[in-house]
Amino acid sequence: MRLTINDVLLHDVRHYAGKTAVTIDDRGLTYAELAGAVDEARLVLAPLVGPGDRVALALPNSFSWIAAFLALASLKAVSVPVNTRLTPTELRVILEDAGVRVIIASPLYRGRDYVAEAREAATGLVPFIVAAGDQTTPSGWTVISTGVAPRRSEPMEADGVFCIQYTSGTTSAPKGVMLTEALYLRTAAHCVRSQLLSPSTSFMSAAPFFHCSGSMHAITVNLLAGCTLHSVSAWDPEYFLSLIERHRGQTGHGVFFRDIVAVGADKARASLATLKVAHDIGGEAFVRRLHDEFGITGISNIYGMTETGGNFTMWYPDDPLHRRIIMNGRPQPLNRIRIVDPVSGNEARPGEHGEIQMRGPTVTPGYYKRPEANRIAFTEDGWFRSGDLGTLTEDNELHFIARLRDIIRVGGENVSPVEVEIAVQALTGLKEISILGVPDRRLGEVAALVVLDTADRDWPAVLADLSKRLAGFKMPRHIYATDAMPMTATNKVQRATLQQSIREGRLRRLV
Repeated sequence: MRLTINDVLLHDVRHYAGKTAVTIDDRGLTYAELAGAVDEARLVLAPLVGPGDRVALALPNSFSWIAAFLALASLKAVSVPVNTRLTPTELRVILEDAGVRVIIASPLYRGRDYVAEAREAATGLVPFIVAAGDQTTPSGWTVISTGVAPRRSEPMEADGVFCIQYTSGTTSAPKGVMLTEALYLRTAAHCVRSQLLSPSTSFMSAAPFFHCSGSMHAITVNLLAGCTLHSVSAWDPEYFLSLIERHRGQTGHGVFFRDIVAVGADKARASLATLKVAHDIGGEAFVRRLHDEFGITGISNIYGMTETGGNFTMWYPDDPLHRRIIMNGRPQPLNRIRIVDPVSGNEARPGEHGEIQMRGPTVTPGYYKRPEANRIAFTEDGWFRSGDLGTLTEDNELHFIARLRDIIRVGGENVSPVEVEIAVQALTGLKEISILGVPDRRLGEVAALVVLDTADRDWPAVLADLSKRLAGFKMPRHIYATDAMPMTATNKVQRATLQQSIREGRLRRLV
């Protein structure tokens, strides 16, 4: 028999029944109360779904979200987490693609009625909507029949799939990443080991549950470690800092650090006094700043993506600092990484640049109903093509450099936007910037720098100083100002959106 997430929950109840399992906005449930909420959710959902049926979770971070997720896993149904920022039109695309049978939605969240939006998106598609207000237990959930006749769900294309995470990055249509329960538990165990978690750990997370950072690294990791998870229903950096201070948060993960940095070290450092272990995915200068200015001594860079259920490589907090902030960690046992020259297809030697490719038990079995996407994503010998540029040391330590599609080809030379951004940040102190490629008649494309409109600088002087740090082909040839950096839900700059704004003449040119 394979271990399940609900086996883990039952173990926690047996050993830590009266201990707080999770708080959301400072409201808490013990492990026994959480198990009771899961039982109640199962009673509501069991008549509606069976093994393999897809269920959309259109909820903010809440006890209802966790209860539904765990109840569906126990019923062998498939959760389809929904980004709460999506419009009904965007939601309908996912409902249709996944063949969703039930939508579990929040009646009201931040001024939006997700039940009403679910009704709109589900027209003619989805048989049932469950209104799941979080002020009541799941036994108070209301089942709404839409009048659509239930039909048999198409079987999943891989064994053990319990979650489909839709991801589109910044440039492509949504694709459903199939994730198995075994993948989640193995990845979570890697996080527990790497972050040295124990039942006494106070774990802080601002991650949305609809991403792997929430459902894997917040929910599953904490169940596996027997920790107490402290989460929030909506992001507010100063409120979150107050929670860290109040709960003496020791460990966390870094989807929130850029906003914490914006608050400032003088205001944030005292609240972060107990938070010593965390991670981020950022440049050396940024991660070092979290260590030096904010006192997070166990900070480290990691690497992972939705297709790996989250973290694929990690460090231990006592690994050497210079490696933790520059490199991205080691893969867990049984997972493997290779670096491949994207032109020749030959495997690179240690230290050589190439595409990061992965295989192992925590790599997705594929994209749901996307045979062409799977053909592109996997090599003939079964390695997953990440689309990322990186290097690997002789000790199997990964260094992520940039997205391959973000690499700028300047007259035949490869330029990493991240490398140039780090140099600009070190010189100017600006944090919200982006380097991207723009067309050039002679060189094909060149680097351009985009800054916030409030960044008042003597830009010719900045470029003169920058030329002492960077080779000429890496230098930004143009500088543009934008009112706001377009970001993905995972806090990555949407370079394609900025490039389109430049093409359409919507950004102010400074140089």
